[in-house]
Amino acid sequence: MGPRPGNLRDAQKLATRKALSRAAIDLFTTKGFDETRVEDIAAAVGVTSRTFFLHFPSKEAAAFPDHDERVAGFAALLAADESEDPLPHICALILDGIEQTAGSRMRTKRRRLFNEIEALRLRDVIGDLDYERVIFDHLTARDVHPFIARTLACAVMGVARSALTTWAYDPSFDPKTAAELAFAALARLK
Repeated sequence: MGPRPGNLRDAQKLATRKALSRAAIDLFTTKGFDETRVEDIAAAVGVTSRTFFLHFPSKEAAAFPDHDERVAGFAALLAADESEDPLPHICALILDGIEQTAGSRMRTKRRRLFNEIEALRLRDVIGDLDYERVIFDHLTARDVHPFIARTLACAVMGVARSALTTWAYDPSFDPKTAAELAFAALARLK
């Protein structure tokens, strides 16, 4: 029994989306962001510009192919946590994200591009705000005062951003260990 038609179509869409993203990152790295056109990205994958725009609203968006899914997954993992103190669970999830980023060649390329290309850096920061919102919502739902919830959300994401940005410039830097130390200090302040 083969895959169901709907599942096959979904798998093909996902494969095309990932291929477009990989091509965009590769072209941004080799050709330059400003010099890369949507047509170049589409041609590298063997699809039309129209197909590109069915997957992404802009070439910047192609550098963030799974952002919405990752934020939704993060929110679901937070919602499943029933511990009395939610901060350790939040920090553990962020540490997992740091580890995944530092362990992926494609995410390594992306992270370096974020530091070089203002449009991608701005989009990355805006993406981090989505995670901050999810953390804030989770903490306030757990009866944490909004000021404390917002402060913790900003601090947690600031640690992650700082660790990954430092690592992008210095590959010998260990972002996970640095973030663990920062989160331990944050837990003492709480």
